[in-house]
Amino acid sequence: MMTRIAAHVRLAAMLVLLLAAPLSAQDLTEETFADWESMAGRIERVLEADTADDATLERLRNDLAEYRERFLAAQNTNESQVERIERQLSALGPAPAEGEAEAEEVANRRAALNTQLLELRQPVLRATEAFVEADGLVSEIDAVLRDRQARQVLKRYSSPINPFNWGSLLGDFSKAFGRLPSEILLILRDEHQRQSIIDNLPSVLISFLAGIFLLFRSRHWLEKAFQKTAKIRNRVLQHVVRVVLAAAQLVLPWAGLGLLLVGLQLTGLFGRTGSALLAGFASFGFMLISGIWLTRHLFPKEGPDETPLRLQNSQVSGGRMLSRTMVLTLALEQGLSTFSQRMQFMPQTEAYVGLLLSFICAYALLRMGRLFRHTVAQDISKDHGFSNGVVNFLALAGMFLAVVGPLAGIAGYAVLSKQLVFSTAGTFLVLGLISLLDREFRQTIQMYRTSRGKDEADEGLLPTLVAAALILVSLPFIALIWGARVTDLTEILAKVREGFRVGEIQLSPMVFFTLAVAFAAGAGLTRLVQGALRNTVLPKTRLDLGARTAIVSGVGYIGYFLAAIVSVTLAGIDLSNLAILASALAVGIGFGLQTIVSNFVSGIILLVERPVSEGDWIEVGGVMGYVRRISVRATRIETFDRTDVIIPNADLVSGQVTNWTRGNLIGRVIVPVGVAYGTDTRKVEKILLEIANEHPMVVISPPPSVYLMGFGADSVDFEIRAILRDVNFLLGVKSDMNHEIARRFAEEDIEIPFAQRDLWLRNPEALGEMAGSGAAPKVTPMMPPPQQTRGADPGEPEGDDPD
Repeated sequence: MMTRIAAHVRLAAMLVLLLAAPLSAQDLTEETFADWESMAGRIERVLEADTADDATLERLRNDLAEYRERFLAAQNTNESQVERIERQLSALGPAPAEGEAEAEEVANRRAALNTQLLELRQPVLRATEAFVEADGLVSEIDAVLRDRQARQVLKRYSSPINPFNWGSLLGDFSKAFGRLPSEILLILRDEHQRQSIIDNLPSVLISFLAGIFLLFRSRHWLEKAFQKTAKIRNRVLQHVVRVVLAAAQLVLPWAGLGLLLVGLQLTGLFGRTGSALLAGFASFGFMLISGIWLTRHLFPKEGPDETPLRLQNSQVSGGRMLSRTMVLTLALEQGLSTFSQRMQFMPQTEAYVGLLLSFICAYALLRMGRLFRHTVAQDISKDHGFSNGVVNFLALAGMFLAVVGPLAGIAGYAVLSKQLVFSTAGTFLVLGLISLLDREFRQTIQMYRTSRGKDEADEGLLPTLVAAALILVSLPFIALIWGARVTDLTEILAKVREGFRVGEIQLSPMVFFTLAVAFAAGAGLTRLVQGALRNTVLPKTRLDLGARTAIVSGVGYIGYFLAAIVSVTLAGIDLSNLAILASALAVGIGFGLQTIVSNFVSGIILLVERPVSEGDWIEVGGVMGYVRRISVRATRIETFDRTDVIIPNADLVSGQVTNWTRGNLIGRVIVPVGVAYGTDTRKVEKILLEIANEHPMVVISPPPSVYLMGFGADSVDFEIRAILRDVNFLLGVKSDMNHEIARRFAEEDIEIPFAQRDLWLRNPEALGEMAGSGAAPKVTPMMPPPQQTRGADPGEPEGDDPD
């Protein structure tokens, strides 16, 4: 099971090769199709006999996948020629109906084009048929391999509780190690081999010395270099250097182990058993180095502040011990499994290898799950609600599998037991690596923002997207840990590359990539043109702000529409095939989105007719303010209270709108004024005219005017009516005039009246007697209650309750 971890590099290489595979068709000759038919028949006979081993089936599957890739690419053969001939046939017009005739020259030309079209489509049809057959054979082989793997995992052996059942394992290993000295002696007896060993001795010594130095001394040097990074003043650079040094702590020991293995291999002392032992030692060493490096960073000795797992100090030390136990058991199982597979031991021996180690690893997993559940229970932060839920679920799942795995092993399901336990432990290490990489990236972003003077807490969306990308990248590796084959993953990638068909349209990742890139380029060009118009071209014209905004918005709509059309065309999507479906969807969408469509059309009308422009002072539906933005669906109005009101565009087109600044800024101000009765009205009129004429915002033509509007209940009412140069200053002008009126009236002894009332009481002597006796007055219809027997406040209307 865990030997599949070694296939990670092979997986990455195959993914790159598949992604980089050319999409252009190769010429498929008759010889190619003949070879294919022969190979397909042979594979069918092999599958029918069901006698081939897994290695043979894997080899046949790789050959099939290669042919399938060629057939898939060949389906685009002659695509441009076919499209050209189809356009030529379309230019000739529709074919005549049965019983009708057309010009002989046109008929001959149509027949020649149809013949040529059939010849061009023939290779495509043949490649399509071969592709379907190859894909089916690949699926059959995958089904056979998966069925064999499932039977192997679920196979029940003798219970390991019985010590006599371990005899095959002990016998196989004792025989293997007993053959090792004889193999070395046999090699040393060969004179040619001895001379080869002597010749390779300098290289062996150099490899040994360099390997030992890198394996055991590199960490000491890197720790010293890490301490010197404190002298780097730039925090971002300091963090990057520390990340590089941390990666070197993994790479250099790997290199040292590799040099040691190369030195051992150069000695030439190892035969079949020795080579298998070296392979097992390599698997053990690389797994142990990687696991120790990871646990050192997940559970550092520096304290809980350095761990990405939000653990307390006591929990960090306990987690370090448990994780190293898991790493040691994983590494030992990896090495023993590799050795047993190379030696081709008996199935029961391979099943029992690492079973006891799985019990130890299960105990560590159970303790680790309890540790993380305890951590989640202590974390009451609301910001970690989702992540704590995920951690709690994973901890429970790990604890459950840590119990089920050993029970399955005791029952005889040895392979299933190892699969459950070691796969869970490997998944834990992969998730720990993801959390470590995510922590390092977030710290880099935070330090970069701090160096730029930005808020460190505001990380933005980028770290979240990177975390999601890390999880997606880890999924194939987790699948490999749980028993998936590399070919399973490459098959998924091949299906994705093949795409899917919607009607007559073939959609694939390359189509979506072309569509996205073309539309992004068109949108970028549109934004560039809009910026040039907004900042360079239009400011030099005599157009007002509203007209410039309308032009820029119109260019944006046209540009995005053209970008969509061009991107669809470049992606090779023929929308005519979806015409009927699009028509049906349009009817349904039209009913469901008619309000949105109405607002969209109204927005275009506003931009074209421009009854309202950005910056205008308008009043609509009882809302008054400045137009700040006219978008596709709605218009944003900023009120005088500095609040934003979103008005649907349809309301501005169909409703009543008052535009105070449409065309020009001229507007009228009306200032009401009241004076006391007995005041000389002509004198008041003269003063008010002087005040209006003296204000700088009042225009000369037409001149301001003063009107005596009537005789009110408390005053003689006048109004100043004047035209202002800029109606946006209406309130300020009105305030200035009122201040000036108060000053001039005070100088001219003109009284500004205010409402006042005299309250008459009957029998006031009764109130005095009651006040002296302390008794409450008796309320009669002619006398109001005592709380109302007071003079009204100046300016209070008669009969109104002051409350």
